Amino acid sequence: MKTQDFLQSFENLKSEVQDIKILQQRVLLYLERPDGSKKENPSYIEERISVKETCQILACSEVTLWKLRKDGTLPYTQHKRTIRFKKIDIINYLNQKR
Repeated sequence: MKTQDFLQSFENLKSEVQDIKILQQRVLLYLERPDGSKKENPSYIEERISVKETCQILACSEVTLWKLRKDGTLPYTQHKRTIRFKKIDIINYLNQKR
């Protein structure tokens, strides 16, 4: 196996593992609902995460995240110099990407 093929396979595997982690988080959040309802957990919907956390979830660089933010693909909020993303928006973006 060539080195380039190996690296590509490794990147694909890394991406699949990240997708499984996100799915696991969603299932755990669903199971944690105290009333067992199918409504989204409001605190989860409104949870805001940092640029670094968003990059980890999306498995991308800060430059790529900046481009997604600037072209309007990912909505964000900014207070002074602090940028935050809604976790639900990130998960929705990942689901659309599939």
